Amino acid sequence: GIYSMYSKDLVTWTPGPTPFTKTVFPAWINTYVKGATDGDGVAVFHGGFWAPDIIFMNNQYYLYYSCSEWGTMTSTIGCVTNKTLDPADPNYQWEDVGFLGIWSYQPGLALNAIDPSVSRGHDGRIWMVYGSFNERGIVVTELDSVTGKPKTYSNNLPGLSIAHSWTGPNTNDYAEGEGACLFYRDGYYYLVYNKGGCCAGINSSYYMVIGRATSARGPFYDKASKALRNPGAKSGGTVVFKHDDTRGTEDRFYGPGHFGLYSENGTDYVSFHYYVPNWPYPGQPSGGPTLGLAKLVWGSDGWPSISMSFLDQGVYTIKNVNSGKVLDLQLHQAVNGRYLFQYTEDKNHPTQQWKLTPLGTGEYTFRNMGDTTLYLEATGANNDESLRVTTAYTGAINQKFRLIQSINGSVIVYPSKSDKLLEIPNAYTSDYQVKLWANTNHNCQRWTFTRLDPPVAVSQHAMNAVRLHPNPADDYLLVEGVNGQWLGIYTLDGKLVMAKQTSTGTEKLAISHLPAGTYVLTLTSEGGRISEKFVKQ
Repeated sequence: GIYSMYSKDLVTWTPGPTPFTKTVFPAWINTYVKGATDGDGVAVFHGGFWAPDIIFMNNQYYLYYSCSEWGTMTSTIGCVTNKTLDPADPNYQWEDVGFLGIWSYQPGLALNAIDPSVSRGHDGRIWMVYGSFNERGIVVTELDSVTGKPKTYSNNLPGLSIAHSWTGPNTNDYAEGEGACLFYRDGYYYLVYNKGGCCAGINSSYYMVIGRATSARGPFYDKASKALRNPGAKSGGTVVFKHDDTRGTEDRFYGPGHFGLYSENGTDYVSFHYYVPNWPYPGQPSGGPTLGLAKLVWGSDGWPSISMSFLDQGVYTIKNVNSGKVLDLQLHQAVNGRYLFQYTEDKNHPTQQWKLTPLGTGEYTFRNMGDTTLYLEATGANNDESLRVTTAYTGAINQKFRLIQSINGSVIVYPSKSDKLLEIPNAYTSDYQVKLWANTNHNCQRWTFTRLDPPVAVSQHAMNAVRLHPNPADDYLLVEGVNGQWLGIYTLDGKLVMAKQTSTGTEKLAISHLPAGTYVLTLTSEGGRISEKFVKQ
């Protein structure tokens, strides 16, 4: 059926009820979606419900869903309504809206009716985008906020094609482009959708692209002013999220896709799915489908990007939500090899303070302020059992950590390549060693980060003190004026291609291996981040 989960913090999720099952569903669906035959040889729908979306309007919830048979373009989109999402409420009852007038294989239309996404524009009008792997690609239609069905004015049903992805070599080859989401911000409608291929474990090539328009009906263009709809030729789309193949399994986010947006308390949260390489999935070479959470952040150019850096660089105390005790080193000793423990907070122990440095990839290093040469690392048979500090920082994957901050401010922390979280075993409240364990949704795996150093703006002097030359560069790039910052080099679509800790003075970077093009060099320190562009010839 239509699987659902609910959460009060976007981190802890609980299974919820379904409007209907694989075998009990509205009868009209069988008219438009048929796959293999039943026991009597009759072609029927086999209960494949995909990619739902929900919106509140007209004092009730409208849940849109797609129905399809795998490997076909025999699809339709339906809708059910409910006055409440609480199953305990006496008014809880899903009502079928009926056929919306949208289905695949309509005469003369190269359309695939899946992946509905519904949003409200700046003027209160309701829009639905949908579509997949076809010449019409991503389609937009305006909905009636009362009936929930598409409005009946000219060219609104089944909708207007606003984006696609021609893959060639034949004229009608559109073998990618789906999972779209439309949202409005400051004068523009932004369209995010997927190119590449889905549903193949870590062999999935899904990635997200974005474009924008002044109207929900387009035309949409990317940051380079290339159209997202370009019949018979490669379409535009600025890349906003893509697996870094050069890192292999060290980048856990294979095939990121199906962008979703949720805003609360001034923060824009992004949901997405991806394949994590840590466990097998039936029928796939490797990798299991996983829910991801990130943030949408806005640049000075007015375009958004996706970030998994939930906390800024700084010095923090890290307190366990369950015990109220803080992360510390064994016996408060800043010594190489000491394991991570929890102790009662004591400001006289600098070992209870940690310096977080974002690496620009959603990953962080943790350094202990008792001795800032001590870096946190995961250890054990598969680097997924316990945690200690080391002076031998190499940038290895077990020395990089990820974190996700929930709406209520609590944080989960895990080694970059692992699925195990930092926790206090058995929810002990006594002085005890910190371990790594699979998610149990318990507060012994939740932490609060309290920043001790106020953020400092980067001064113009600091920006002027750094000089890149030669620019354009060929084999080497000299970076003058560095002073212990973390250096990163990124492609214009946000891919990290080089990272290192600088010393003091001048860094000579070997860049002969980089393809020709424009890059962004960043220097990150406690005072903030400096960015400069350079050209590799």
